[in-house]
This record gives sequence, structure tokens and C-alpha cells, in this order.
Amino acid sequence: MPTAVAQGASQQAGAPTPAGAAAISFFLGSNMYVEKIITDSYQVTSGGSQEFVHNVTPGGFMQGVRVEVRSSGGTGGTAATPDNPGIVIQSASLENIDGGPIEYPMDGWTHLTANQFYKPWLGPYQTRFDYVQGINPAFSMYLQPEVRNTLGVLANTDARAQYRTRVTYNTGAKLFTGSPTLPLLSTTYFLETWAQPDSVDLNKNPIQPLPDGLCIQTTRRSQSNGTFNAGGSLNQMQLSNTGNELRGVLIVIRDNNGVRQDYLTDPIRWRIDTKAMGTFSPSEVFNRMADFYPWLSDGAVSRPTGVYVWPRFFNPGSMWGESWLATTNATYMIFESAANSALSSPGTWQAVTDEVTPVAPVPGYLESI
Repeated sequence: MPTAVAQGASQQAGAPTPAGAAAISFFLGSNMYVEKIITDSYQVTSGGSQEFVHNVTPGGFMQGVRVEVRSSGGTGGTAATPDNPGIVIQSASLENIDGGPIEYPMDGWTHLTANQFYKPWLGPYQTRFDYVQGINPAFSMYLQPEVRNTLGVLANTDARAQYRTRVTYNTGAKLFTGSPTLPLLSTTYFLETWAQPDSVDLNKNPIQPLPDGLCIQTTRRSQSNGTFNAGGSLNQMQLSNTGNELRGVLIVIRDNNGVRQDYLTDPIRWRIDTKAMGTFSPSEVFNRMADFYPWLSDGAVSRPTGVYVWPRFFNPGSMWGESWLATTNATYMIFESAANSALSSPGTWQAVTDEVTPVAPVPGYLESI
């Protein structure tokens, strides 16, 4: 039986840890690492688009890929469309090693907005140093499977099986009104990852080789272009993206011109199978959003028009929130509301779900964050 070290005594520097000693946690033994992947250049055109596909550099346990969009050369009297600058990207996705999507194809505005409301600790993208809405748009978009504190990271250690980004750029008409000189885009991709730790630390203490967050797989999906009926008529918005545990539901309402509008009216009913989840007014939804997201209550940014969010995760920092919402493939989830009478012709609704799938027991400190 190993001899115990007397209380207050220190082990000799460099001596091996006694048999049975606990390993240093992955979090303490690892570090975050960043590496540039590639830079694309693309001239925005009035009628065309182009897709760029890139393998993600292998290494460590991937947090995500940061996509930094910059532009130059745009001139002329014009106005930015409401979804500028994010709508520069018509579609972006992060793909698994088998080609299946992890973050499903969505436009840049949707990715930015989903990150803002599903990862509030990142803060509102509108206040970041590189956010520019105008003739030369700029922003940074994060395709991030990690939720927080390694939860949802991806093992990215095999160069023979690589993850991929897939990005398609939009036409000038989606970005601007009028006929400006269109800008040249420069987009740089960065891998952000947890490094593989050494087997032992400087004092020969063993380090946990794998992050606890591998117990969860994440995905983000969009159910788009459901018909939103004309003013005064009842709308039933049934979500097909069920089967995992949901970290929330984000609904976007647009008119027939694709412009976001606050068209939901009182009451808004949410139902899962035969269970009522609540009967809300629009102002009650907005109040609950302001409770959860500090920048909406302190006036840092305004709620995006047409966006309604029901978060289902717990924010350990503010001690506010709920548990993940369990669903099955057979779950019947529906939101119901009449359209505002100002809507004279059919519009669309979109639902974005942030989802987790446990593949191993989840440690208590990572549950429902």
C-alpha cells in the first residue's frame, strides 16, 4: 500500500505521481490553439454566386471554424438591405467527415442570429469590432459545434478523415438596393481547437487525454420557407426538426418580399404532443427574451425584427434558464398564432433549432448548458 504524504508536505519536484492518483483534468492540461486555414477572394456580381469548399486542418479537438469576411472596392449611392452584412453568405455549412451536415446550410444572417441567441456568452455580433453594414460589408461568423467548456467538441486528429466547410456567396441584389459598384470579398477561415495535451505535466502528473465534452454531439438545423398565411388567418407552424434534445427554438417571420416582420399576434400557443407549453403574447415572448439576454434589457442592441426565441438551456453565469427539451422523431411540436392584419399576402416562417445528442453520460457540470 502506498505511503501517504503527510499533510502540508510537498512531493519532491519531478517525482512520479503515486499510483492511483487522480489525473489532471483535460481543461487544466490543454490549451486553445488557432491556425489559419485559407483565404478566399470573390468579386460580388449582380446575378451570380460561387461555392467554396475547404477541408478543415486536422489537429486537437475542434471548437469550430471562424469565418472572417472583409470587403473593399464598393462605391455608389445605395442602401444596405436589412440582413446586410450577414446575407453576403447565401449558404454556409460545416460537414462531418462522411459529408453529413453538423451545422446545416443557412445564410450568414441566420448563422449570426442563431449564435447570438444560442450562445449569449459570445455577445451580440452587432457590437463587435469588425461589424460593418454597408457598401463594403464586414463581419465574423463562427461555425462552432462546441457549446461551451468543451461540450460538443469534435475529435479532429485523423488527417485521413477531415471535416469541411461549404460556403456560397450571394448576389449583389440581396445586399444592396440601387446599382452600386459591387465589392470584392476576402474571406479567411481559422481553425479554433483544444490542443491535444501531453501525457503528463511538468511534475509528471498524468493528464486526462480526452475532454469531457465528447459525451455530446451537436447539430444546428433550419426548417425554412413554411407558408405564413395572410393577415387575420390562423397559422400552425409544425416543427419537423425533432428527435434530439433541443437547446431552444428560434422562429423568424418574413413577408412575401422576404423582409422580416413582427407579424405574430396574441395569443401565441406552443404545444408538444398533448402538452401545452404556454400561451404567450408577443410582448411576453419579448419580455422573456429580455430576461435571458442582457443586451436586450440594457439597450445594447435591439431585438431583430421578426425574431421570436424560446431558449431551453441553462446559463451558469446568470443562473437563469431551463433544462434541454427532450424530443423524439415522433414528437408533434407546433406553434400557433394568427397573422397581423397588416400582412396582405402570404409570407414565410423559418425555425432554427440548436440540438444536442448524448452519446455517453453527461457530467453534471455540463448538463443543460
